Amino acid sequence: MRTCVGCGERVEIPRSGAALSVLVRLVLGPGGEVAVDAAGGGFGRGAHVHPRPSCVEKAAQRGLARAAKGKVSLLWDEAPEQPGEETASSGTASSGKLVPLDASSLSRAIVRALDRRVQGLVVAAARARKVALGADAVTGADGRGEAELIVVATDAAAGSELSAVRRAVSEGRAVAWGTKMVLATLCSAAASSKRAEGLAVVAITDDRIAAALQEAVQTASALAAPPLEGAAAGRKRHDARRPGGSGQQSSERSTPKDAGGGIDRDGARSGQDRRADG
Repeated sequence: MRTCVGCGERVEIPRSGAALSVLVRLVLGPGGEVAVDAAGGGFGRGAHVHPRPSCVEKAAQRGLARAAKGKVSLLWDEAPEQPGEETASSGTASSGKLVPLDASSLSRAIVRALDRRVQGLVVAAARARKVALGADAVTGADGRGEAELIVVATDAAAGSELSAVRRAVSEGRAVAWGTKMVLATLCSAAASSKRAEGLAVVAITDDRIAAALQEAVQTASALAAPPLEGAAAGRKRHDARRPGGSGQQSSERSTPKDAGGGIDRDGARSGQDRRADG
């Protein structure tokens, strides 16, 4: 059992490993600093928080200090990733710094940590030859029942139109993440020839890697989506009651810029994808 330092709810974590969609692990340092442990296996005194904006805000304001029984005012924030050889080989960031802890910086650090985890998982799948690269290979893997998860690049217009991708979307086995060049760089261990042209779609054929990758992408997407408050929330409720009103946030607001996101069930791409395609 673990307790969210934001809302105080006690949560049972599966014995198979930490579920990011349930709680994200944070590590409390001796000097009043905190770091994000997206993989859930880091050394140090741990604290946990729901990947929800409200819980992250409460954790930054008071919850982490109560858990540490002392002042917690600093956050280890990794530098944004610049895809390249070092990133592709390690799946981790090369540098970072301590910044003031608040709800915004903690949310940003969690999303970046989840993004690095996705990169590491893609690299691991490529090295283990547990990937199918490109439209033809993905279609074949899906037809054989081997595609546990299909990853579609956010700048791939044609990728989301593949029948294999549409089927994966309807079955909840697809996510939109990264760009074609990022996917190609991360998968270079499996097929270096794909790097120059980029990869629009990748299928992960290992069930454990696929589950962890999908969870990380979706958790980052949920946390990065800003909540509606005050008048905006009232307009949202009003729109939901209007004939023809969708009652949903625009895809431009609900899709994180860096971490990627899901693909809706009718195969339509996110607002980020459409902007990338021009």
